[in-house]
Amino acid sequence: MPHLPRLPRFRRLQGLQALRVIPRYGSFLSGSIRWVGVAILMTFLSTLVSSCVTVDEQGNPLDEKKKNAYWNLQKLPEGPFWSDREKDIPFLVVGLPSDLPQRFVLENVPEPQDQGRLAAGTAYAAGYLLMSMRERKVSPSYTCSPEFIYNSLNGGKNVGLEILEVMEFLKGVGCADRSQFSTVDPFIRPDQDDIAAAHEHRIQGFARVDLARPTHIMANLMEGRPVIVTLQVSENFLSLDDMEWKKPEGLPVGRHTVALIGFDRSQEVWIFQNSAGEDWGHNGRFSLHRQWFSRLATQGYVAW
Repeated sequence: MPHLPRLPRFRRLQGLQALRVIPRYGSFLSGSIRWVGVAILMTFLSTLVSSCVTVDEQGNPLDEKKKNAYWNLQKLPEGPFWSDREKDIPFLVVGLPSDLPQRFVLENVPEPQDQGRLAAGTAYAAGYLLMSMRERKVSPSYTCSPEFIYNSLNGGKNVGLEILEVMEFLKGVGCADRSQFSTVDPFIRPDQDDIAAAHEHRIQGFARVDLARPTHIMANLMEGRPVIVTLQVSENFLSLDDMEWKKPEGLPVGRHTVALIGFDRSQEVWIFQNSAGEDWGHNGRFSLHRQWFSRLATQGYVAW
């Protein structure tokens, strides 16, 4: 995993978690006294269900001021943050055209899809979006199956994937068409026929993008390459209903991978496509100011 700045850990103490205390105390109750005790206990637990407390690593309650103070533009370190293994991968540097437009968004981007409750953002960004765009230049009906990538790499668990491991998979194995492999079950593994079909759709290579240099990002976009980026995200990102994600608010909820598909120089924003369906953000897309991007972006890659 990349060496990232240490984020505070948060736990929500909810009633369903507290149900584990019943066996501990139930043995001390008997007869009618036991039933009265259970009733009192359930009343207490119902209070826990209706409210939750956010705590830090030591179990101390975290007040609202501390939650919101985490997202301080001046105090957050600037990214990106590369693992030792990633540092061995070269950057792709391309020339910037002299007639750079004020605003640019990649064309022929596949329509937004919804990853649902699976931690499959990287498979959707690097697979469904990037691979589909790449392969449709020669196979117009092709759609990369994010399920093929995710089910191949998740180890039978609903866990997130790093961009690097997905890029290595796309180069070595490839991505099967969705008509070949598509399932709502994240634990069904592709068979040998699926893998053989995926070999027909492999990237030739991949590289890092220096996210600290806006010109490098814009140059890759102008070459027709989406930049696959992992961002630190907050609670308000999950329910975004507008084009602009102005700033993170609420608790940190982890990292999420999206596709950077455009820019607006006059507004100083990057334009992204998420994998939360068309009802999220603005038709599945959002923008983020460069200042916040420099704090929230942890890794970025392109492929060809």
